[in-house]
Amino acid sequence: MLKISFILPVLNEAHLINAQLQCLQCYREFGHEIIVVDGGSSDETVELAQPLAEHVLTTRPGRSRQMNAGAAHATGNLLLFLHADTRLPPAVDSLLEQAIGANDHPWGWFDVRLSNTSFMYRIIGRAMTLRSRVTSVCTGDQALFVGTGLFQSVGGFASQQLMEDIGLSKRLRRLHKPLCIREQVITSSQRWQDKGVFRTVFLMWWLRLLYFLGVSPDYLARQYYPQRSGQEPSVEYRHPQARVLVFAREPKLGAVKTRLQGVIGKERALALHEAMIRRVTGLVKQSRLAPMALWVSSNIHHKLFISICNIKDISEQVGDDLGQKMAYAVAATLADDMINAVLLVGADCPSIDQSYLALALEKLVRSDVDAVIGPAEDGGYVLLGLKTPAPELFRDIQWGTDAVLNATIQRLEDGGFSYHLMDQRWDVDRYEDLERLAGLVPPLIY
Repeated sequence: MLKISFILPVLNEAHLINAQLQCLQCYREFGHEIIVVDGGSSDETVELAQPLAEHVLTTRPGRSRQMNAGAAHATGNLLLFLHADTRLPPAVDSLLEQAIGANDHPWGWFDVRLSNTSFMYRIIGRAMTLRSRVTSVCTGDQALFVGTGLFQSVGGFASQQLMEDIGLSKRLRRLHKPLCIREQVITSSQRWQDKGVFRTVFLMWWLRLLYFLGVSPDYLARQYYPQRSGQEPSVEYRHPQARVLVFAREPKLGAVKTRLQGVIGKERALALHEAMIRRVTGLVKQSRLAPMALWVSSNIHHKLFISICNIKDISEQVGDDLGQKMAYAVAATLADDMINAVLLVGADCPSIDQSYLALALEKLVRSDVDAVIGPAEDGGYVLLGLKTPAPELFRDIQWGTDAVLNATIQRLEDGGFSYHLMDQRWDVDRYEDLERLAGLVPPLIY
């Protein structure tokens, strides 16, 4: 039985997302699913999508990254990748079931026309359709679909900023002939209208030619999206290919710093928790050592998290326990080919300072060690740096006990990992720890 996972990569699509998802609601009644993957929208895209989809995920921006994340959560046996400004033909589930038939390795796309019906735009749509049929290569505007098993076997979309759909088509066509469905999708003609028809057509063909000649997709993306380079001020990081991942729990009254609540009360415990998050993230940002990503237990849109960094740099932790959550964050970050080291830091350790972070990253990035670990007085660790995912470091650990550090070191040694052990630091879990806060520079106020 066919089950379609409709996967929509979106970014600031509040003006489109509701109408698009409303058109797909009928398919949910027949067991299909909708997965929206947001790339860090600053508008109401996520809020509008949540009641109209099975899953609304958030990742860092980039269509290939977003679509791969959606595919990883999909439960259907057919993945259909759909842009927010592309409308599918009616009864698309029946069309696909009929076209696929007994094909065990289906993949393909739809013919396309532009939303503007004037003569020139009709010609462009027909040219797009003809080109895709002749070359067996489609673009994202044509609603590419692929069997889940086949998608996984070719490794999904390549980690690149442009031409990811073309790259996937070329890998798929080596294995199986595509299915070209004659019923048309309707895609927005806005880009041609905004930039000019001839200029846009020339730019697209020129970029495809450069891609064919081997020019980097990242370079091509800068040509196609020149405005993006000015969206945020550039920052010169000492370690631009590393990432500092700060783990933090959502600030909820009565749910954080529970061991201190009986002494200082729920309100002050919450204020302390928020102050420590601000301190650690502030240190990371001010140090300019490496870009920071915030991994939170829940509610990526909490006002504290949004005040700290851009929504695109906030991710929700994935997993049943702390080990699974850290393992997922490390693996997901290192999946980006441009990142070669990660430093996991908790928000509960105000004794970390910039020099401590700088030394940890220097040891991790500029020496030949595989890992860096910062011990905590209570037998855990306050930071962990890795160059490879190493999921075995996080399995079956008794989190919250004094055995965490020794167990992790033993795992490193058993796995043949070289490591550097940092100086010990203290965190805040007991009433006695609160007295140390007065000695911090600058002081921690809560």
